[in-house]
Order: sequence, then C-alpha cells, then structure tokens
Amino acid sequence: MNRVSHKRHIAKTISWRLVGTLDTLILGWILTGSFKLGAAIGGTEIFSKLLLYYLHERIWYNVRIFDTNTSRIRHILKTITWRFIGTLDTMAMGWIISGNSIIGVKIGGFELLTKMLLYYFHERIWYRSKFGISEIQELDKKAEQIHVFKQVFQVSKQDRNQNMGHQSFMILLTGLSGSGKSTVANQLEYKLFQNGISTYSLDGDNLRIGLNKGLGFSEEDRTENLRRIAEIGKMMVEAGLVTMGAFVSPMKADRAMIKSIVGVDNFVEIYINTPLEICEKRDVKGLYAKARRGEISNFTGISAPYEKPENPDLTLDTSVLSVDEAVEQIYTYLLPKLKKIHE
Repeated sequence: MNRVSHKRHIAKTISWRLVGTLDTLILGWILTGSFKLGAAIGGTEIFSKLLLYYLHERIWYNVRIFDTNTSRIRHILKTITWRFIGTLDTMAMGWIISGNSIIGVKIGGFELLTKMLLYYFHERIWYRSKFGISEIQELDKKAEQIHVFKQVFQVSKQDRNQNMGHQSFMILLTGLSGSGKSTVANQLEYKLFQNGISTYSLDGDNLRIGLNKGLGFSEEDRTENLRRIAEIGKMMVEAGLVTMGAFVSPMKADRAMIKSIVGVDNFVEIYINTPLEICEKRDVKGLYAKARRGEISNFTGISAPYEKPENPDLTLDTSVLSVDEAVEQIYTYLLPKLKKIHE
C-alpha cells in the first residue's frame, strides 16, 4: 500500500516555490532588461507570497460558501482567488521595484500563462516520482530487519468462507455526521444476520472509546484512526465475516487507503449522500450546533472538508429513503457478492 507522507508535501511545496520564483525572476529579467531587478522582484515575491497565501488560507477556512467541500466549486474558487492574488502580488512587486507600472503588468500577465504550463509539468513530474509515498513499504522492510515476519496459517479465508457458507468482505458506509450511516449499518447487519450471514459491525465512536481512544481529530490522527480500522476490517474479512464499517471518512485518500489494505475484491463503498442541511437539522448528538458555535474544531461539513466518493458502489440519500428502503437496496446489491456456498 502507498501512503503519502508529510515529507512529500513539504518537498513538493518547496520545489514549486523554487520553480515559481525562478519563473518570475526570469520574466522580470527579460522584461526589465536587468538581472538585478528580476532577482529583486523574484526574491521579494517569496516573502510576500508566503504571507498572502497564509492569509488566503485563513480567509477560506472561515468562509462558509460551499462549506461542505462536497463539490469542486469550492476548490475551483480557491484556485481562481489564489491565482488572482498571486498575479496581483507579482504585478505590484514588479511595479514597486522597477518603478514602471507597465513592466509590472507585463510580468504579471506573462506569469499567468507561464505558471500554468510550468505547474502542469511540475505535477506530472511529481506524479511519476515515488518520493515520500512508500512509507508503509519502508516500515515493512524495517520490520524484516528486526526479524519480524508475517506468519501464514493453514486455515485460509477461503476455508472460512466455505465453513460460513458465504463470501466475506467489508462494507464501508461513508457520509456526513447525521447522514444515517450507523443506523443503516445496524439494520443491515440485522437483516444479514437474520438471513444466516456471519457479520460484525465496526463503529467510529465505539472504536474511539476503546482501541483508538488516544487519537484526536487532526488530519494525521484521522488517517491513523482509519488505518487501524482498515487493519481490523481486514482481519474480520479474513475471519470469514461480512464486516460493516460506518465512518465519516471524509478524505478520498483515506478511503483509498482502506480499500488498499482490505483488498479491492473485499471492499464495498456505500456513500450515504444525505444533504448537509438535513444532517444538521437532525443533529442527534448536538455536534453541528457546537461546531457552529466554534466549540468543535475540524468538524466535517462545517470547518473541515468532505470529499465526495467519485465511484461508490452505491449512493443513497436517507432524506428521501427510509432506513428499510436503504437497507433493502444494499441487501439486493450484496446478494450476488455473497455467493452463498451451500445454496
């Protein structure tokens, strides 16, 4: 499994700042005819853009337009506003340092075009680079170096599936808090159990009370929380159980990580696509009210993003479907995958 580390993000940020500043420096040099002026503009830009980018991020953090981050609109708007601010900053630096407003406008205009092209190639190069995305494999290598090896047992998943009479896999129900994930998972497990399917449910709150009680809600802790859940889910599937997992799991990368750990063939993703306003109106645990008052930070849908699944196996909206209707749709979808062996 590949996992992106912070060192990759840091290295990528630094490399882009170097490329971007070099681009501005060269444009300044060409358009002013002075290397010193180009270097002065590029150098000054480094500091001004660091400050402006920080303020830009803080403003967007507090702006609630499209605040669920469930569509690309928010991301597009952020991109446009930053490019506008960044180009305006370059124009201002060019004008101030060269003393010529026309030169400032020219540098900013050319930068707009060149940086789009440079950024594309920068992304392509990093896409092909493996730097910082092999953390898990490196940990496996280190484990071997201290004489820790995976043990293979005689009884396999296939043997357990044969014994249980059905295939085993993990079902991830993802969606906003209050969307109905846990309620649907609970009823789904009951229906499966009533039909002779061996099951187990993993719930986010239950795991945070026990196994993951030491983890917070930072980006790193959320990822670690889901990594542990995925490892437990993998063991449950190996044990022959149809395993339900009801978790907000807001980031695409984290859901991809779960899928990678559990295995593509052992994974079903169900998106409970209940609108934010409905989830907030329900607010069974009172969390949305606290988040709106600023008492809870990094709350998905309010102050933290939720990235919609792009290709879920099923999408359900509990604002238009009853729990029984949602469960029936999932059960119907799962029947071919269960492949009950004794029938």
